[in-house]
Amino acid sequence: MKACERLLLKIESPEKFVEEFKRILLELGLTLKEFSEISGIPYSTLYKVVQGKDFRVSTLVKILKTIRSFEKDEDIDTIAIIAARPALNKITTRKIEINGKSYLIKEYPAGSLEECIVAAVRAEREGVKGIVCAPIVSSTIEKIVNVPVAVIIPEKDAFMKALEIIAKKINE
Repeated sequence: MKACERLLLKIESPEKFVEEFKRILLELGLTLKEFSEISGIPYSTLYKVVQGKDFRVSTLVKILKTIRSFEKDEDIDTIAIIAARPALNKITTRKIEINGKSYLIKEYPAGSLEECIVAAVRAEREGVKGIVCAPIVSSTIEKIVNVPVAVIIPEKDAFMKALEIIAKKINE
């Protein structure tokens, strides 16, 4: 059963509706803030929804339309990005187009080498078509998954900025 249908079946009970909405957000891999940005529904309104407060029919319609848009995207290839949360926070979109083909982006936060490896295995199990990760883990990930792996190479400016920060700290 599609997520929209499951959500509508729970409309009779505020508690069940909230529970199902939270479950759908987890399935989509979205935070409430991200869902707000994608749907155009103010975060404060969505917060009230997940608190079980009354909300407008127009809000329900937007929630359903947004969830449906993800259901339509199920046949679009997904690319995993494995990185530390601060790096993932810089990603501003969940869907990209490259050479006329659309791709969904799914974030996999990781704070250690082990977490990167676990995230790669999980991403492959979830059906991603490719993985983007840091150079330090790419060769290991390539050995354990059967999807293409690409590496994030920090730009020269990122290194210079880090060097300036550390030099400043040294001289303090």
